[in-house]
Amino acid sequence: MTVGSFLECEPDRHTFHLAVSACTRLSEFELGFMIGDRARARGVHSDLLVATALIDMYEKAGDLDSARLVFDEMAVKDAVSWNAMISGSLRAGLFLEAVELFRKMNLCGLRMTEGSLVSVISLCSDMAWFRNGEALHARVIVTGFDGYQFVLNSLLEMYGQFSRLDAAVKLFDRMAVKDSVSWSTMIGGYFKNGHPFEALKIFWWLILNAGILPTRPMLLNALLACASLGDWQTGKWIGKYLSESSNEIAFDSTLKTTIIYMYAKCRKMEITLDLLESDTRVKGDVIAWNAVIKACVETGEFHQVFELSLKMQRKGILPDTASFLMLLSVVSAAHLPRKGAETHAFVIKIGFDLERAIANALLDMYAQIGRPEDSYHIFNAIHEKDVISWTSMIRAYAWNGNATGAFDLFSLMKEKETKPNHFTFLALLSACSHGGFVEKGTGLLASMENEYGLKPGIEHLACMFDLFCRAGHVDEAYHLLKDVALESSAVLWGSLLSSCRLHGNLVIGKAAASHLFLLEPRNAANYLMLADIYIFLGQRADANVLLRLLKEKGLENRLSYSLSDGGQIGLLDNE
Repeated sequence: MTVGSFLECEPDRHTFHLAVSACTRLSEFELGFMIGDRARARGVHSDLLVATALIDMYEKAGDLDSARLVFDEMAVKDAVSWNAMISGSLRAGLFLEAVELFRKMNLCGLRMTEGSLVSVISLCSDMAWFRNGEALHARVIVTGFDGYQFVLNSLLEMYGQFSRLDAAVKLFDRMAVKDSVSWSTMIGGYFKNGHPFEALKIFWWLILNAGILPTRPMLLNALLACASLGDWQTGKWIGKYLSESSNEIAFDSTLKTTIIYMYAKCRKMEITLDLLESDTRVKGDVIAWNAVIKACVETGEFHQVFELSLKMQRKGILPDTASFLMLLSVVSAAHLPRKGAETHAFVIKIGFDLERAIANALLDMYAQIGRPEDSYHIFNAIHEKDVISWTSMIRAYAWNGNATGAFDLFSLMKEKETKPNHFTFLALLSACSHGGFVEKGTGLLASMENEYGLKPGIEHLACMFDLFCRAGHVDEAYHLLKDVALESSAVLWGSLLSSCRLHGNLVIGKAAASHLFLLEPRNAANYLMLADIYIFLGQRADANVLLRLLKEKGLENRLSYSLSDGGQIGLLDNE
């Protein structure tokens, strides 16, 4: 064959497939696109072999539109092309499109790959799509993937994310093979869902019976469980295990920092400080010092927080953003204006005052210690205000009784085209509640969803409920409380009953009391408030019936009662 005849040969489907695949491997996307155009001109772009290669190339190049165009033009699609399209959509963040492709693939009776199935399960976890996740689990069983370790581990992780530990335990118990990822997922699932004791129980069973060496994630979660339980002895054992270990986790600085955090959380400060001083892996490390500060914040040892901050400075360890955010949170929580001023001065000294996160925290701190004017000075100095800046300032006005200032600032926020979030509306509703602006609050609650697409949460409804109660709108408060998300709250029903007593509303008061008698059958105060309403309305006989019922239930041991001439119940404390 001559060179001339070789050049006259036209590429076939195999040639295009190999050429496009080579371009993809070498990231030569410009050349790959040219070959793709040539394939389209030749009419082979929709061939199964060529199209699958083109989809893979377009996706890796970030051109999902071209990939989807090729996919849609394919006359025949196999499992490989479907999986390629699903994987590409997931990588591009097109989650809903990926799930829809998965659904259509199932309708075609085609089988996913293990990797794509794991990706879709992880997507359900991340997006909190519980029902889709359960349906996927059923699909896993039907398609025979329930023997694949990666798939089962991803399902374990999903159930942990959904706080469905019962389902996770059932799946875990049925697994024929449990690898280190399976055990680690269960330990982490228990800890992250507020069951540190069970997390340590599984950890110890693993150590004593499973014959699997603990991995870094297992040890991290076990140490955090120890910190939560105050179990420093188990934490000490883990520290000893690490020091005697010959593998790379023995030199892991994150594990060492977590051990230090654990001792601080267990209030073993002498051991904590000794480790900070002696261990070369963390000595002089601001992250390790921050971990100790965090532990002291969580245990309420606020004096230790500032002592540690001073020790850091004496050793030449400069605080970072995380350090200052924790210090400012302590100032706010403990109401320490002097410490707040000192921390602010230090922030300015080392040039952190221009950091927006710290400026927002300073703004919030001054609001909580009752100095909204200082909050406003900081707010004005922030060059690029984000939604947190605006919300913090609105909240500062709300907390300090300046509802008008909060509303005016919200108007300015809208003019600047900064979109409010759930916290913004919570601050605004709080301002309405403290100022008694019922109509304003009702309008804001409606605008959340109608104008901004934000669904009101329980906190917003509870704030609105408080506004109605304070303003004496007990009918509106009652109807709001009947919402499924709120009706099991004894605190809110108690607030409603108290408001009914204040405003003499017997109908709603009786309804509130009936809920409270079920939720808190041993709380004498609920009987007293309803009896007080009867007395206020001149219905002494009904009040006496309630007081007799109180005595029959044996709730008179702590309190005794008398009817005053003014028509109210007098409480005489026997204790």
